[in-house]
Amino acid sequence: MLFRIFAFSMMGVALAGSTAFAETLSVKGGTVTAEISAQDMSRLVVQGEKITAVRTMDDPSGPRLLVQNDAASGDVFVGFDGATAGRTFSLFLTTDAGETIQVLLHPGDGAAKTVELVPERKVASAASPIATSGYAETVVAFLKLMFNGQASDGVTYMPADDKGKVSGKFLLRTVGYYSADGMHGFVLAVTNRDTVPQALKAEQFMVKQVMAVGVSDELLQPGETAQVYVAEEAP
Repeated sequence: MLFRIFAFSMMGVALAGSTAFAETLSVKGGTVTAEISAQDMSRLVVQGEKITAVRTMDDPSGPRLLVQNDAASGDVFVGFDGATAGRTFSLFLTTDAGETIQVLLHPGDGAAKTVELVPERKVASAASPIATSGYAETVVAFLKLMFNGQASDGVTYMPADDKGKVSGKFLLRTVGYYSADGMHGFVLAVTNRDTVPQALKAEQFMVKQVMAVGVSDELLQPGETAQVYVAEEAP
């Protein structure tokens, strides 16, 4: 059985034998971009912190961004009043830890979801994020390291020198290999060779020995490249 559990910056992830979690985005330089539903209300949270203030500005000529900040949970709920096609909305979140994050919202046709934001300092200061409890948490932590191009205590990285190979409408090239206790992984650069957009789903890479797969972009335009992160159980 395959279940979608996670996403890193528009990354769909399939994990064997787990349940559904939120999309998780890493904040870079104090800014993050999130794809959310134009029709339904979505939820924004900051990992390990409460959002205490939200600042935004509406365009008088355009649709309104509807924002609710729950004081008890520190979560923020966002929606839209009016047509949002082709528009980007910006808001600033301030947390109880003094973090300020600019969020650029791109409304789309997707369903409502929760978006978890990980401040840059937390990603950089994680001593050993792979050392977590539970199967799902450990695999997700391993994928986070690969997505952020990091190594850690107990995790090693080796770049790959791969010319690539053609598989159907895609060119696949191995970028690097990760190794940790009980699992290893590799990162692929996947390029759309076709003249029309192609869907790229995590489930396409799920085979018997694979524990989890993450995809940085699930729709590739002609010539566009996405990253695929594959975690396998070590033999």
